[in-house]
Amino acid sequence: MRRGPSIAVLVLAAAVAVPGCAVTSGSPRESVGEGVHSVSVSNTVQIRYQADRLLAPLGLKVETYRREVFISGLVQNDAQRARAVAIARDTPGVLDAYFVDTHLPGRPVSRAHFRASVGDVWAVTVAAVRAAGYQIEQQQEGRTLVTSWRRLDSGWVNLWLATQERMRLALYPHGDVVTVIAVADRLDEVTLSWQINREKNMLRDIGVAMNPPAPPRW
Repeated sequence: MRRGPSIAVLVLAAAVAVPGCAVTSGSPRESVGEGVHSVSVSNTVQIRYQADRLLAPLGLKVETYRREVFISGLVQNDAQRARAVAIARDTPGVLDAYFVDTHLPGRPVSRAHFRASVGDVWAVTVAAVRAAGYQIEQQQEGRTLVTSWRRLDSGWVNLWLATQERMRLALYPHGDVVTVIAVADRLDEVTLSWQINREKNMLRDIGVAMNPPAPPRW
């Protein structure tokens, strides 16, 4: 009896089904079913972007992870950014959508949500990055920052080889909530868990600074 194509083949076919656009979805941390759903959602969103006369020329990149859509690319104004998010959120199967003003890594995205003003979250984010020992190389006030590459000394975490790392953060305000997205980059090959742990530690530091523990009562 002849067998049909495997699920992996179907996922690959779905990933290349939309020509001329960037679709990166699914990850080793998703189940097979979640990965198939993520690819389907990303392709659907891209098809809708291509049919939109304002967004089609922009070549936006779409990544989906567990029903959350992350959009990146160059837009000309906030109206285009808002339109891209609105279309993604209106797509069946999407839980939420975010526009990320930095290059997406092609893997699960680490993020945290804060109910505060953009100015407050930005100030705390910059302070947390500097407190962690990073130097800021590029920044767009209230939106994104990129740190300089810094050396990681050799050790068991990086197989006893010296390497370099940097951190990229982007803020996305929606309503009264600001979502901070963190991306850890390294020059060498590294495990996904290392990058995600690095990102979550940075987001945790921002969260602690946003909500400092109350002083003890004596």
